[in-house]
Amino acid sequence: MDILSASILSGLIYDGVKGGAVIGFDLLKSKLQGWLIDDSQIEKISGYLKDAGVNEDLAPHAIERKITEHHRLLDLISNVKASGDSIIVEQTSNIGHNINSTGSGNISVGNIEAGKDK
Repeated sequence: MDILSASILSGLIYDGVKGGAVIGFDLLKSKLQGWLIDDSQIEKISGYLKDAGVNEDLAPHAIERKITEHHRLLDLISNVKASGDSIIVEQTSNIGHNINSTGSGNISVGNIEAGKDK
């Protein structure tokens, strides 16, 4: 997930609405925490969603369609990138091998490292 897309945004919005939230700045701010986006962009997205006719009564596919049909909204979200924060995964075992991943695509199993060009 490098770039925010209409399908990702519609899913995030629908998740929030399903939980009883109202589409607006607060919902978007909470759902877009993993993205490089500032408050002014969130305000613009909120306004564009309203202009596009996105509301709490729509199904996910209808939300996505309305986002896709609004060109200024699409332009704005296409410039939003994932934060790039690494996810660290570790499995420590008292028997067998320990597995570590720092999110870079490299996985270490014991003292054997996979994923690096050698």
